[in-house]
Amino acid sequence: MKSGKNAAHPCRRALVYWVAAVLLSACAAACKYSAERTLDRASAARQAGDYDAAVQLYERYLQGSPTGPESLEARLQLANVYYLNLHHYEDALAQYAELLNQSPADQAAPVARERMAGVLADLGRSYEAIEEYEKLNPQDVTERRRIRLRIADLYFDQKNFSQALTEYAKVSDGADYDELSEQAYLRQASIYHLERTQYQQALPIYQKIASTSSDPKVRQRAILCIVDCYAAMYQYDEAIKTLRELKDPTQQSYITARINDLEQQKRESEHGAGMVKRR
Repeated sequence: MKSGKNAAHPCRRALVYWVAAVLLSACAAACKYSAERTLDRASAARQAGDYDAAVQLYERYLQGSPTGPESLEARLQLANVYYLNLHHYEDALAQYAELLNQSPADQAAPVARERMAGVLADLGRSYEAIEEYEKLNPQDVTERRRIRLRIADLYFDQKNFSQALTEYAKVSDGADYDELSEQAYLRQASIYHLERTQYQQALPIYQKIASTSSDPKVRQRAILCIVDCYAAMYQYDEAIKTLRELKDPTQQSYITARINDLEQQKRESEHGAGMVKRR
């Protein structure tokens, strides 16, 4: 009898192990289902515009599944909600940084890094933002120019105009005239014109914009800046001639008043020059 009981023990142990395995498998499946359901609910809340609920659900999911491919996507979406919808910049920054720390080579990493740079810029941490933008190296030439324009704008915002000019040149030099180069030219010209009062350097850039841009408002803006540059250099005839090129009927009263003002400035300048000569 004793030997029979001993013989039954392995069978009982096997049954216990099997039941435990089934229970563990069922628990794992239930947990996975619960996690997937939480993720689905988070996505639905985000798409419905219920951003507070989306944040809570994404955070709950990440507490249970902090790593893995699905968690990276969840973390990216959580960071995006914090940044783009709720404007909780510090929370967004933490999530983008964690994603990059976990998987710097993930396909979502470039998006996360660019968004993180945007957060830093919005927080006024411009040079940290530039550092993150510099780490991006998109293969597409247009994308590289777009990132370079963003870097240039950050230098401009910091009034680091020398470096800004260098960066704007990287956007426009050797490139066809397009929206990116137009923005770069406008900023280059404004630095020479408004920040440095170097009108001779600003003039050809404005002229290029006025002759090339397909946007009527941009052309008009460039022409008015050309007028200002000529006037600042006491070239009143050129300023008046340029101003008369504007044919916008809604601007005619302004154009007439501006021409009269320029003609008055010309007379005063000539009178002052004549007084100097007589002396």
